[in-house]
Amino acid sequence: MLGVLLGLVLIGVLVTAGGGLMRRLTPNLLEQLAFGGALMLGVLAYWMAGLAAFGLLRFEGVRLGLWVLPVLLAGLLVWRIRPSWGTARPHLRNPLEGILTLTAWLLALLSLLLCALPPDGNEWDAQAYHLAFPKLYLQAGRMIEIPFMHQSYFPPLQDMLYLWGLSVGSESLAKTTHWAMGVLSALGAAGFAQRRGGSGAWAAVLVLGVPAFLWQMFSAYADLATALYAALAMFALTHAVQERSAAWLWLAGVMMGFALATKYTALLAWGLWGLIGLLWLGQTKQRHAWRTLMLAGLLALAIGSPWYGRNYLWTGNPVYPFAYEIFGGKDWSQEQADAYRHDQLKFGMGREPPMMVLAPWHLAAHPAPFADPIGARVGERVFLLPSLGVGVLAMPSVWLTSGVAQGMGYLLGFALLNFVGWFYLMQQVRYLLLVLPVLAGAGLATVVSAAAWVRYGYGAVLLLQAGFTLWLMSRVYLPLLPLALSDRDAYLHRRLQIYPAIQYLNLQTPPEAGVILLDETRGYYLNRRYLWGNAGHHRLIPYDSMRTGDNLAQWMHQNGYRYLLINRMFTPHGEPERWRALYYDAIQRGRLQLVFNARTVEVYALSVPHQGSLPSRL
Repeated sequence: MLGVLLGLVLIGVLVTAGGGLMRRLTPNLLEQLAFGGALMLGVLAYWMAGLAAFGLLRFEGVRLGLWVLPVLLAGLLVWRIRPSWGTARPHLRNPLEGILTLTAWLLALLSLLLCALPPDGNEWDAQAYHLAFPKLYLQAGRMIEIPFMHQSYFPPLQDMLYLWGLSVGSESLAKTTHWAMGVLSALGAAGFAQRRGGSGAWAAVLVLGVPAFLWQMFSAYADLATALYAALAMFALTHAVQERSAAWLWLAGVMMGFALATKYTALLAWGLWGLIGLLWLGQTKQRHAWRTLMLAGLLALAIGSPWYGRNYLWTGNPVYPFAYEIFGGKDWSQEQADAYRHDQLKFGMGREPPMMVLAPWHLAAHPAPFADPIGARVGERVFLLPSLGVGVLAMPSVWLTSGVAQGMGYLLGFALLNFVGWFYLMQQVRYLLLVLPVLAGAGLATVVSAAAWVRYGYGAVLLLQAGFTLWLMSRVYLPLLPLALSDRDAYLHRRLQIYPAIQYLNLQTPPEAGVILLDETRGYYLNRRYLWGNAGHHRLIPYDSMRTGDNLAQWMHQNGYRYLLINRMFTPHGEPERWRALYYDAIQRGRLQLVFNARTVEVYALSVPHQGSLPSRL
């Protein structure tokens, strides 16, 4: 819990400093905090990336000093500018807004408390790479290439913030940075709606009350960072067009640049942002601003480009491992690219045009095909956490009686076109969270002028959705919080299937012994050198040149891998692939011997041959 409190204080300093910088640009408090906080967190992420790139993480004293320096500078800025929010504070129009505001605060507070939970079985990607490769950076003292983990090549702005938290040994502090991205997304949507005469409370509850969104706020993922920066880029573009402000255009470019540094999917958002900006400026007879918009677009590319350039230098492919047909890429193949695409196409309920119309309903009512199997058990019932909820489905009812605010059609068009791209690329529900703050801010800007029955009916829908989310997260996670705070190992033993095997490897094996993970990628808690073993991840293990399990055992011995972990829960049935059969053959020949078995997770030790029968280690 100390990490959560420390993270809250440090992020509060950064957000306050950033908000003070934004007060000349917008009079709205919520927008000041959202844009200012997003700016400061983006700068902090690049600061940590610079430390890693120059190898300064290896020096403990220097690392601590450089880690706190941004916060000290932010604190100095707060003292220097002395932010005064004045009359920018939001006000409540009626009791319903008060209830909605209280609900938003409860959602934010609950998710903050749950940041104290160590990543468990529901946070697969956190343990596989979001926290895993920042940990490897810290162990190496610098930014290093991790060729077996292709996700480590993804744009890592959010992961650099995790590096910030992990540099002082706190997963909880690291998690609070993603929580901050979620809160700032809600504040940005709320402030945008307020600027247009709407109510920020409605927008905030729509965003925070979505089960998939709130679950991400206490999980070490990266989707909320993309949602924040893409949404703020669109909000800033709106202000630029409607206020004829070049400053807002430049800020929009900065926000979109940070979005490009969070995920490859932001490339679509960047293109749509530029296209919509050109059309909108033309429609409002501001063609003279096209040049500024294009320069802002180039600024966005410049901000995001270091990661794409790094990938090109390391692999020959700026968007590695994607677009293999165009760029190629080392340690990858067309066969692996096809298999990767096949895995992506498994999500969703089909890509026929009629399914596009039904997708919003399915996302709310039948989320299973659109998500990894991330669930929360209450009694005998398992609720899927990654659901989009019903608030978005009910939004057209607001528009029927209140219409859409001026210019909001462009933002809703941005959300719709991103939805179409999502539908044909990868129907994973968390990738659609990018449009949620835009829908909330633009779609609910006129909710206060809707007919009373619609207003109160929609408010009831939001409260029911938020209430369900509060109940589910509280019912499942809050009872576990005391155990997590008092005995971290006991919590992980209870909540993470592979943890007993990880403990065995950490405590019962030599520190220099390497481990190959088969049908498992979650190596964050493993304090040994490890390598993903499945052939689809890389080509570092020369399976094609191996004929028997002896060849595999020889390669393991030469390269220092003394143990094999197999998670049988995810081992496919049927005839094994040729590369997988090598492991089974090595087991049958006695070259890999079972030394631990619990919860369908097996650990095998390499049987070392007699001296001189194998070549020395490479």
